Amino acid sequence: MRMGIRAGLAGLMLGLGACAALGPGTGGAPGRPAQGPDSLAMECPSEFRYELPLPAGAGLDALQAHAAQRLQALGLRVNWDGPWAHAQAQQFSPQAADLARLRRLLAVVLPALERYQPGFFQRAGLQEVGLVKDLVVGDTQMRLAMPAPDRSAVVYADNGNPLCAAGMELRVHHELYHLVEERLFGDFYYRDPAWLALNPEGLDYGQGGATAYGGVFHNLGHPAPGLVSRYAQYGPEEDKAEVFGWLMTPGYAGRVKAWSEQDLTLAAKRRFMMALVHRLSAGTMSESFFETLARQQPAQAAH
Repeated sequence: MRMGIRAGLAGLMLGLGACAALGPGTGGAPGRPAQGPDSLAMECPSEFRYELPLPAGAGLDALQAHAAQRLQALGLRVNWDGPWAHAQAQQFSPQAADLARLRRLLAVVLPALERYQPGFFQRAGLQEVGLVKDLVVGDTQMRLAMPAPDRSAVVYADNGNPLCAAGMELRVHHELYHLVEERLFGDFYYRDPAWLALNPEGLDYGQGGATAYGGVFHNLGHPAPGLVSRYAQYGPEEDKAEVFGWLMTPGYAGRVKAWSEQDLTLAAKRRFMMALVHRLSAGTMSESFFETLARQQPAQAAH
């Protein structure tokens, strides 16, 4: 068993998915008080449409079969109820309110995962996708997503999601990256010397994503040189996952590119992450893939 898991899976899960539980007005920024609006409320590119190509009256069986078919095409299995270590999940029911929530979740998660090219998930270590109505980790912490390394999975939940759809997609990719990091280095909290060397002098990280709780948190975009978001400052693991998530999400990807034209550190981190994705996709997700994604228009975002 890898050292990252031996270090204590319960604490790991509580720390890694902190960003997936954050919404406006939660947590505290490392090293300084929070100021200004939450980026996922103000900057979220809500004009990007996410729709599910199924009739409005589709029932639970039809929705689940549709999800299973699309995930199977990606080489992934679907899990509707767990179990996942240190987490409790509530399944979707045939009730109308649950069906609406499931449609909302599938409309984001499925096209987000379909952005990846064949072979990426196999090399990245993803085998299973959990899809649940509500997800609670450690008895008390509600999550929109979390990595589940014991099953080579990432779990996604609706949880009455208050975010815009693009904000949720960013979390789809962010939490996937945490699993990628563990598979690459055997540790979710690996302090990658190649990544750390990119930072400008004086950039100090916080004590991990779990410390985002307990105050007032505003996840501002590009708050300082080298940081794509304020949440990225909580730790190098969150920094890498945030860059990855922003790069893979329409609306956010264009902002990273624009900021990188003036921010040499962020430009280097963008190149670093694009090179990693290029390698994991065996060259199919090249720089041109990311350039196209950065230019993507609202009507092209999802289907």
